[in-house]
Amino acid sequence: MDILLHLGAHRTATTGFQAFLWANRAALAASGLTPWTPRRTRDGLLDGLIRHPMRVTLTDDRRAARAVGRLRLEFDRLDRAGQSALLISEENLLGTMMNNIEDRGLYPFLLDRMARYAAAFDGRGLHVGLGIRDYADYWASCLGFAIGRGHPAPDRALLDCLVTQPRRWRHLVREIATVFPAARITVWTHEAMAGRARDVTAALWGQGGPAGLTDPRDRHNRGPGYDAVVEALALRGETLPEAVDRQSAGRWMPFDADQHAVLHAQYRRDLAWLDAGAEGLAVHLDGRTPPATPHRPGPPGERTLRVVPAPGPAPNGGQKHGIEKGVG
Repeated sequence: MDILLHLGAHRTATTGFQAFLWANRAALAASGLTPWTPRRTRDGLLDGLIRHPMRVTLTDDRRAARAVGRLRLEFDRLDRAGQSALLISEENLLGTMMNNIEDRGLYPFLLDRMARYAAAFDGRGLHVGLGIRDYADYWASCLGFAIGRGHPAPDRALLDCLVTQPRRWRHLVREIATVFPAARITVWTHEAMAGRARDVTAALWGQGGPAGLTDPRDRHNRGPGYDAVVEALALRGETLPEAVDRQSAGRWMPFDADQHAVLHAQYRRDLAWLDAGAEGLAVHLDGRTPPATPHRPGPPGERTLRVVPAPGPAPNGGQKHGIEKGVG
């Protein structure tokens, strides 16, 4: 049985994709594809695995080892049941939106995070999927949701940090390939593939799936517009700083024109890198042509490198389902 690992990212229509998988879970399982969405992954299955690397405790490590064992037992059970693939969709495996804002970076501890759960996939064919989005829209959506969860409005210093932080989507792809060198990696954009859950599923699975699947009618977990951001702050007696009080057709856009131009130029570099072959690490699902399978080093199912994180002694209080606190 192959593992299809959808890592997100956040704010790239992941919730809509998961709603599609959940609504069609019986039909997909009958065709050989079992989908796991956060309704399954956040019921204790990943207890101890999803933690900020700088806040990992010895208790977290013991729970993580048990979680890896639980995952492998579940994989074996589905294999015996005749399933050809398991699709796991859990964006918090990358980190959380709040972590990104607090750490001033785009999933800055991804290598260490993936190393905590990499062993669960040993001996399995692995196909990793990653959705990406223009940075200005991505950060604006994350910041809007953070405000809705009680986080203060961003100031100029935070916005400058998010613009100048060095991590880009292409760095995430390289790190995924470092931890999973034998995996296939497919990358798509929010702009091209949002609302196309069937196509994303087919690209990851390698087949179109059964007939009669249900498409979600509504957009799920939409980013807050300008009015929603202002209202959330007003309820707390706060207002948007003048420097970030901007909107475009009802959408909140905290970045000014110069910042937006820098972020968009970086995103164009990512897309050019993907279209040029992504160094042989990934294929770009552009919504127009079916992806080709890139050449990857190493035989299928075998990993040649795993990054082991350094221990982090600081404590962390997690939720009962075992996933760290944070937006997303």
